[in-house]
Amino acid sequence: MNSEIAGLTAVLGPEVTKVLDPAVARAWLALLTAYGRVTRALSSELMDASGMSLADFDVLAQLARSEGHALRMSELADAVLISKSGLTRRIDRLAINGWVTRRRCTEDGRVHWATLTPLGLRTFKSVAPAHLAAVAERFGSALPAGELERFTRDLLKVAAKNAEPSQS
Repeated sequence: MNSEIAGLTAVLGPEVTKVLDPAVARAWLALLTAYGRVTRALSSELMDASGMSLADFDVLAQLARSEGHALRMSELADAVLISKSGLTRRIDRLAINGWVTRRRCTEDGRVHWATLTPLGLRTFKSVAPAHLAAVAERFGSALPAGELERFTRDLLKVAAKNAEPSQS
């Protein structure tokens, strides 16, 4: 990882360290590397086992844990790991599988709801145990419990600092 930072300095010059502290650069590159490797492995395993992408699983998980297994599309877009623009296409593909439905709100035509179907819930319940075991192995087993708790707190601090302002 130090070679990547040295490479960055070689390209941008030593003044790059005035903009980005080397410790921040190392941490950022470590986060990106870990995220990329873990999500690629989990995504590949999930796709091989179920034909479901990580983004599909995320959408189904958000709906499964919601009251009535339904969310407004805007709420779902805020909760999932994919872009808001990609959510409509994703929901349409999940609907083709029979896993979700999308409907317009009868009280407010601007609002659309995504709902997990009974087939979608059964599918999620059948896929989740193996996927969560893979998460435990690929992510959870990398750090001892105490370090994992600290890592979680630190990541939550980063997330809080970068939260989007609420739309009140």
